Amino acid sequence: MPVSSVVYLQPRTRSEALRPETPRVITAFSAALLRAPPKPPGLAACVAWLQESAEQLPSRQMGMRALQTLRTGLFAAPGREAEMSLLWREALATACYARVVAAHVRFDAPLLTGAGLLHRAGEIAALRALAAAENDASQRLVGPVMEQILEARDDELVARVTRSWALPGELRLLILRWRDQQERAPRPEAVSLLTMAQALATELVHAATCTPGLVEAAREALRLPLLLVEQARAATAGIDALLAQVAPAPLPQT
Repeated sequence: MPVSSVVYLQPRTRSEALRPETPRVITAFSAALLRAPPKPPGLAACVAWLQESAEQLPSRQMGMRALQTLRTGLFAAPGREAEMSLLWREALATACYARVVAAHVRFDAPLLTGAGLLHRAGEIAALRALAAAENDASQRLVGPVMEQILEARDDELVARVTRSWALPGELRLLILRWRDQQERAPRPEAVSLLTMAQALATELVHAATCTPGLVEAAREALRLPLLLVEQARAATAGIDALLAQVAPAPLPQT
């Protein structure tokens, strides 16, 4: 059903996040949130292929096909394509940087790569639910929707979704710990490394709006070696080229 009207969403406090005015949309949204997205298709294959460098991956037809399967199977929100495209770009960039970061410190690269792909599991689920709710209610929310989804940080939703996906225990635990402990000190090594990978991805994917010095500040806060950042940035050109092929930037909305 096409969206036939719009509802303007006003800025809210954190406690009011994701509570639009219209009962029809909120009812549909609440119902949609109870339905977990399907289990990420081909996740293990994607993680395996992403152990190759981003520069080499575009020449691997099966690897590119695996990434596209994950993209269309999980990162899909009809009517909210631009927002979901950004989540996909950040997820893929985080996964690529995670492999580089893990290799530098001899950490479990497949584990960190998988967490990079799914570190926004809650936001993915919420955006899919929003798109479904807007379609069911024939209304579209206009305003700081994505900001409120990102700020809501619904840890219960993440726990429920990752449990329904039956993810390997270590992977699910890392995703949950990253959301809960990334701003704490001291942090588990895995949380620090994933946070670093996500900061590098933010610098690349959100270059126009990224806070200057974000990566440097993150490195200092996480107490990670400078060489790690230098090696990760050396991989940026290849990661950017990979994104251009399988996670292109969404066109500006008019």
